Amino acid sequence: MRILIGASSFADAIAALQILGRLTVDVGATLGGLLIEESEALALCRIPNQRVISPGGALAIAPSPTQLRTMIEADAKAFRRSLAQISDPVGARWTFEQSMGDLVQTLLQASQNWDIIIIGHRSIHPVGGKIALLTSSTSEEDALISFSAKLEQRLSAERIIFSVGQIAGKVTNQLALPTLQRALAVLAKTNAQAVLVDLANGPICNATELRQLLEVARCPVFVFGANLSQPQLDHSTHTPPAPDTESGRNDI
Repeated sequence: MRILIGASSFADAIAALQILGRLTVDVGATLGGLLIEESEALALCRIPNQRVISPGGALAIAPSPTQLRTMIEADAKAFRRSLAQISDPVGARWTFEQSMGDLVQTLLQASQNWDIIIIGHRSIHPVGGKIALLTSSTSEEDALISFSAKLEQRLSAERIIFSVGQIAGKVTNQLALPTLQRALAVLAKTNAQAVLVDLANGPICNATELRQLLEVARCPVFVFGANLSQPQLDHSTHTPPAPDTESGRNDI
């Protein structure tokens, strides 16, 4: 299984890397990292004395383009180092790439060579939360269920399934919800440490819905089936290669 982690900063990648550090031996994963310089952030840094909201909620002056470049290079080094620390002890392969563009769109474009993509998000809860699945009530998602069971076991976390398209009540850690918007509203009130979706089966089906999911989940989002669906992607985006199976590691 090949898993690609994408984030716009190393701070946003840490939670996903920590989770995968608990899973690599079990799933035999080959890991990839993609550090994405978001176009909007770069544009803000070109405006003199532009103020932004920091991750801690404080108002701060945006870094200059030079300062931002230094920060990005430091993030890239930390990202590569973490991938090596997770992969090398168990003999797993890994690869790393930097790109520029929209976080979600770039990751979806890169998904062709990967079984799972993870959209990184920094941890905001001091206590680890639930493993949340968003599923369509009309589909069978064996890979999603199986992987979530591994997360539940390895992280000692409760698993909850949001089944979209049903109107019944809750049964055995399963919430039946009539619409995606209702599911997102409930998820926004849930302390989750990982959210899993299958883009090929729904209910999340495109980049816009993925952005909405990431905004309310506030944790790493594991996306299955993106390599099968390829929903409305920008094919001009540069994508990271899959690991070189002969050399064992492709450190770019």
